[in-house]
Amino acid sequence: MDFTYFTGWLMLLSWKRLMKPFYLFITKAGIACKRRLTVFVCSLLSLTPLFSQTSNISGIVNTYHKIIEIIPAKACVRVADITGLDINSYVMIVQMKGASVDQANGASFGTVTAMNGAGDYEIGTVCYIIGDSVFLFHNLLNTYNYTSGKVQLVQFGQYYSANIVDTVKAASWDSTAGTGGVIALFADQDITVNAPIYADSSGYAGGPHYSHTGNCNPIVGTGYFYNPAAADPTNGAYKGEGIATVTSTNYLGGRGAYANGGGGGNNHNNSGGGGSNLSAGGLGGRNSSSGPFNCNLNNNSGVAGWPLNSSSGTKIFLGGGGGAGHANNGTALSNYGGNGGGIVFIWATNLWGSDTISANGGRGGASTSDGAGGGGAGGTIVLNINNYSPTVKIKTNGGNGGNSNNSAVNNRCFGGGGGGSGGAIYFSGPVHSNAFMDGGIAGQESNSLGTCSSRPGVDGIDGTGFPGYVFPRSTDPAGYCTVLLPVQLISFNASLVNKKVFLKWEVGNPADIKWFVIERSADANQWTTLRSIATNNQVHQYNMIDENPPAGKNYYRIRFIEINTSISYSPVKLVITGDHSFTVYPNPASGKISVRGNFTTPADMRIADMSGKIIYQKNITTAAAEIDLPHLTAGIYLLWLNQSVQKIVIR
Repeated sequence: MDFTYFTGWLMLLSWKRLMKPFYLFITKAGIACKRRLTVFVCSLLSLTPLFSQTSNISGIVNTYHKIIEIIPAKACVRVADITGLDINSYVMIVQMKGASVDQANGASFGTVTAMNGAGDYEIGTVCYIIGDSVFLFHNLLNTYNYTSGKVQLVQFGQYYSANIVDTVKAASWDSTAGTGGVIALFADQDITVNAPIYADSSGYAGGPHYSHTGNCNPIVGTGYFYNPAAADPTNGAYKGEGIATVTSTNYLGGRGAYANGGGGGNNHNNSGGGGSNLSAGGLGGRNSSSGPFNCNLNNNSGVAGWPLNSSSGTKIFLGGGGGAGHANNGTALSNYGGNGGGIVFIWATNLWGSDTISANGGRGGASTSDGAGGGGAGGTIVLNINNYSPTVKIKTNGGNGGNSNNSAVNNRCFGGGGGGSGGAIYFSGPVHSNAFMDGGIAGQESNSLGTCSSRPGVDGIDGTGFPGYVFPRSTDPAGYCTVLLPVQLISFNASLVNKKVFLKWEVGNPADIKWFVIERSADANQWTTLRSIATNNQVHQYNMIDENPPAGKNYYRIRFIEINTSISYSPVKLVITGDHSFTVYPNPASGKISVRGNFTTPADMRIADMSGKIIYQKNITTAAAEIDLPHLTAGIYLLWLNQSVQKIVIR
């Protein structure tokens, strides 16, 4: 073979994975639909970088959309704002809240009595957008409580390959807006982690600081809930946030944990409990001061967040926020609870690099002669990856509890905040060797004087890694999407044979199409018509040969002119023409090959099987290299060197 077409071939695989089934469309009704056609065409053109290059990315790459209604019969969700949403993009639908809890004033306060869909999620693909309505290619798996469960739609950052060049971040969870806290990335091939993917402290909020009045004598708060801003001196500090929405201001404070949010320290000067995920957080430290305030053995610190149940991974959660410490000295505003970690979802063939993917919980705030804050729980990471670099670090650690400074006052001992629990990490293969899900450490106590004995906080429990995970995704086609998109493109292939480009395509309903216009471009921007082909109502498969493609990159697309004169476009295909810059011998080979040529070094050499999976990678520093191959099953493979590719046979 004296040609290279691997990039175009990968584009076909990418398109099939992204767009099964993919239907080109043109709406046949109204001005609004014509406007949507423009969006659709632009979205197709914007996919060109996905199929032709590595994208350097940083910052917030997702868009977040509050769901205000769901219409299951049409696989449709209505969102508060469609800004940034694209047709054909992957999206995550996830319910952030909605659980019910025990509200009795006792030791079981805040335990989850019903999940009510909290944590349910799935991955879908957008087929059409009209007004505020987003239609999906497949019917929904779950029934979501969008009226009170704070359900959001998160659009993926979607690439052919992506290089993280500066920190990729999550927009922090905003409970009022009902959005944020999630990073979702898709790459058809590689994601290279050269900078952090960072969702630390992006989850449920820790309890905020509040400066109370008075001291513990003669009244001590023993209840599990209080309005933290009330004048009653028995009140407790703010609880951390979790998967249940607080239904009354009376439940905002006090030592009882509210679902996976840690409890706030009660009057007087007790510390907050750590937040939780699938594991429990740690109990807050207790004020064990003695002397004139008579607060000795005050066991009313914040209860740790309750552990949640989703070992199957059908539910995913933000880390619970830590509870705040009780404060009355007003010396600092730093004894808040730590925020929980966010959610990170990554879907790619390969994960390279040596930086960190993290959804750690935040540390609880420190205190001076007051209660300290509990740590936030680690969040959730889902990795649907075929091949990992062993140097990538993956973390959902719980936040440490806040330290407590007794300010060198006689007979005062204020225990530190409880640690947040470790989070959860789901792997499509085995658990990665460089994964960390440690529980947060309880806050430390310092500068104690006198006879009081320390009653410290408790560490959070470690989280869990789950192997062999399959994320939830519907495969049931949505019939309404087919109605919206009447023109059906079944396949479109482009390949280079003997220096000619062979184009082949198939449509499901040729009777709706009048002309196929085949176009070529050198930059996927300026297009030239190569040929117009009239359709035959009875023929579904068509082809054309570009006899004289210029050397270099050649982009191809088909413009569909329908019977009603409407216009739509195919996906874009890339074929690279020109001679190979290297040779491989022997071919067939076994055990060892020699690579010779006129190519730039150092060069990235990869060997892929015919499904496109990269199974071997090596950096070549000379233009004449001897390479010892790993053990490969006999068959045909693709050897990719920089931008050129050749088939090799292993025997």
